[in-house]
Amino acid sequence: MSAVSRQDLTLSSPWMNAAGALGFRPPRSWAWPLEAGAFVTNPVSLRRRTPAEERGLLRYPGGCLLHTGLPNPGLRSVLNEHGQRWARSQAPVWVHLIAQEPDEVGRMVEMLEGQEGVAALELGIPPGSSPQNTLALVAATGMELPVVVNVPVTEAGAEWLMELPYTGASAISLSGPRGALPRPDGGLTTGRLYGPALFPLALAGVRAAQKTGLPIIAGCGVYRVADGDALLAAGAWAVQLDTVLWKRMGE
Repeated sequence: MSAVSRQDLTLSSPWMNAAGALGFRPPRSWAWPLEAGAFVTNPVSLRRRTPAEERGLLRYPGGCLLHTGLPNPGLRSVLNEHGQRWARSQAPVWVHLIAQEPDEVGRMVEMLEGQEGVAALELGIPPGSSPQNTLALVAATGMELPVVVNVPVTEAGAEWLMELPYTGASAISLSGPRGALPRPDGGLTTGRLYGPALFPLALAGVRAAQKTGLPIIAGCGVYRVADGDALLAAGAWAVQLDTVLWKRMGE
């Protein structure tokens, strides 16, 4: 398959995993019958994050809600444990960063400078972040590496996205939105939604986000090869696979 490119961001294939689907290191063999254009790490923060107290996975018709708190040992520990594997990875590594403040982003970028194998950063936006804070987080990357801004698919038509091309961002990735489901004890669990029921949102999101002029990576709702092909045909630059990778992808 011929390469697809956006200035300094290049893929040998438009298929990849989404952050949180395959851990911090590239697998020795891929779990789906498609060439991987890149490997995206689990979300990683500057400092260690512990699991959420009320973490869990709740099913709903058409998918599931997952709440974890994005636990991770912090970037320094991730680099110490997985950096050498990134350097040997056949697929380029995209490190998914999560931060609340621009200073955290800047410090993580400094730690990643010169790390062999890292081809791009994917920046996750914290829930409730204002457009001003989000754009400040993007600017804090310094753009030494290509930056993919990860936003919920429900934000695909937001006006603030029109500012991203002026920040130097290389692409936008669209992930599942957040939602809430009742627990057996009567409480509510909030978290990110996954599943094939999100495919219509992904398709509409690709079309809405194209107004930015940036390449769009569709990152939710893909549970069949045909779903990904439809998103690519609708104008997506690439496709990310999430919980479908926990089982073999259907044709």
